Amino acid sequence: MKTLWKRATGLLLSSALIFSLAACTSGGTGDTNTKQPDASGSPQASEPAMPDSGATGEKLVYTNGGPEEFFETPWLNPGTYVYNKAVYGHLIVADENLNPIPDHPDALATYEYSTDGKTLTFTLRDDAYWHNGDKVTPEDIKWSIEFVSKTPVANAVFVSTFSAIEGSKTNDVFNETFSGIAIDGQKITITFDKIAPDALLTFTQFAPVPKSEFEGIDPLQVQQAPFFQHPIGCGPFMVEEVNMKNYTILAPFDKYYNGVADFKIQMLPSAGDSDPNVVTRAKSGNLDYGYTKMISDVQALEGTPGITITPIDVRYTRLFFLNKFDKQDGSPAPLADARVRQAIRYAIDMSTICETLFQGAAVPANAMAPDANLKDSSLNDYNYDPAKAKELLADAGWDANTTIKVVYYYTDQATVDLMTAIQAYLADVGIKMEFELVEGDLATILWAAPADQTNGPRAVDWDMCYAANAALSLHEYYDRYRTGSPTNSHTPEDAELNRLIDATNASADVNAQNEAFKDLIKYENENMFTMALYYQPIFLITSDKIGDIQLGTPQFCINWDIQNWNVQ
Repeated sequence: MKTLWKRATGLLLSSALIFSLAACTSGGTGDTNTKQPDASGSPQASEPAMPDSGATGEKLVYTNGGPEEFFETPWLNPGTYVYNKAVYGHLIVADENLNPIPDHPDALATYEYSTDGKTLTFTLRDDAYWHNGDKVTPEDIKWSIEFVSKTPVANAVFVSTFSAIEGSKTNDVFNETFSGIAIDGQKITITFDKIAPDALLTFTQFAPVPKSEFEGIDPLQVQQAPFFQHPIGCGPFMVEEVNMKNYTILAPFDKYYNGVADFKIQMLPSAGDSDPNVVTRAKSGNLDYGYTKMISDVQALEGTPGITITPIDVRYTRLFFLNKFDKQDGSPAPLADARVRQAIRYAIDMSTICETLFQGAAVPANAMAPDANLKDSSLNDYNYDPAKAKELLADAGWDANTTIKVVYYYTDQATVDLMTAIQAYLADVGIKMEFELVEGDLATILWAAPADQTNGPRAVDWDMCYAANAALSLHEYYDRYRTGSPTNSHTPEDAELNRLIDATNASADVNAQNEAFKDLIKYENENMFTMALYYQPIFLITSDKIGDIQLGTPQFCINWDIQNWNVQ
């Protein structure tokens, strides 16, 4: 359902309260001098020179995210850049919820997936061509999987899936070729030696490339390959002209098998979601499709004629990791009791924080995953209730002399303000909290797992860690909480939690996985083994020139049907 941005009008707390909270003393340190963006977004950079395309009468769609020094490979951040979605083809097409769509006309292949999850067979279409005119072959697909697995720019979900292919590794090192990938005519059969729960998701995002273009290229140096100065794909648009640091033109590919566009795309350079010129570009008619995470950009564009801003839910969650392992001195963890964890969540007024501190650019969370289709109405939203928090603390026998240590690694002022506000909220219910910025070897400081993940003691020095999860796969959210995970620095063995996590990984069927995730999310919401705080949506910016389009996360590849956009 399309939901348009509406500026928050009723603030639940006055600005004076937030400022007073920010003035409170903290038990830690932070960068209190970080500059915040002004109402027009990030500091404006000088605009690059652009070609005079209007004189030719061509239809042009303007977007950002164009290359500055090279085109980023399509395997690390699969859909962050428009060119990754428009230039490359994919074996499977995903819907707006990142679920696979069988037999979608934009897919490079049809697929059959065995019920035991051990065999995935693609039948490659015979009318797919690379932009250099060569046919897309099964050998290209097989080689792409094998080559990309050995690069340092492969998404973690891809690597997990490829690691499950039979014969993919020897002594935990990827082999040159995989015995588990077989070719028979146009068929490519992948045999797994274990369940790869994200196999279908992987192939909605994984972009194969022509083998002939990578002769002699070291996979460890792939981003420096000449290919990524002018990449070749098999998608609906091809790279026509590249003027690095200025502009790039994508033209319709006349051999694309599912319709040929009647417009070109002009990309201006910027980082994928950090365009400092997004406001000026949109207001001047030089942005028809783009996105931002900055509420200041949204506010600056509000009311701009011909511009629509739509918040899009993405899998990006800010949360507190909760350390439930005993301390090094043998004393019990302050957060070991679920009632204490629940009390903390009741004590924090996330609705007010989202509306004031984040100016309406965040949404309170009731679980890590933001996916509404995986939640039922019984989930507890933990709406602000200090009386309930005090009741739970009393039931748990909370010692008012206990101090909770919170760590964070963000250096912006907004994080300091958030920590200060939460400190004040917890003090109101009788919980002492200190917070501290940590720097250095964060992998050890934050995620070192105890030698004994059943009994502890902890290997890290904190009770709560403020952090974020950005995930392609839901398994990236939850697998780290299972006993034995190398980054499980926080959650002692919980047989029920392990069972629920294992259930999400036990089936190759997406529907079965989703049902398992529903059960896991319900348990998370009740048990509070972790504490989701808020979701940060992305704001999609579109112009009236492109009309209604398929909405969905702009960071990944979905069924956006770009070649059929009705461009005015």
